[in-house]
Amino acid sequence: MQYNLQHSLITHIADKTGIKVVWIYDGVKLPTTKPFITVEQMQNNTSVISKQREAVRTIYRFQIGLFASSVSNRALKQGEIKRVLLFDNIELLDATTPGRSLGFFYANITAEVPMPAEDISNDTQKHRVYFDVEIDVTFNKNTL
Repeated sequence: MQYNLQHSLITHIADKTGIKVVWIYDGVKLPTTKPFITVEQMQNNTSVISKQREAVRTIYRFQIGLFASSVSNRALKQGEIKRVLLFDNIELLDATTPGRSLGFFYANITAEVPMPAEDISNDTQKHRVYFDVEIDVTFNKNTL
């Protein structure tokens, strides 16, 4: 599920905003041309929600970063990304089978965090904002 959710977020955000989206993993190189968006997996939490372990709930967390070209560009794109995440019914894509849809889901934004540049000579780190996003999924033992 993790792989499908991250793939779906990346595809949806890229399609809706027209901005390049980078999947964050160990060793990835960030683009030098802005704006661009990053999607990174964060901590997931799983809990048993029924007796006999018939159903479990997992909250998948992602950090979505916007790297903008200016403070005004950041403010404009931040609002656009926020609308896409909060109000769109996002298609759940099968990351291993192109074109296969598994359903739809909603994302929740729990925080928006603007980040100052740690080193102002590093242009990549200027004009950033991060969205903390959660996707709440309930499974039963037949669907996990």
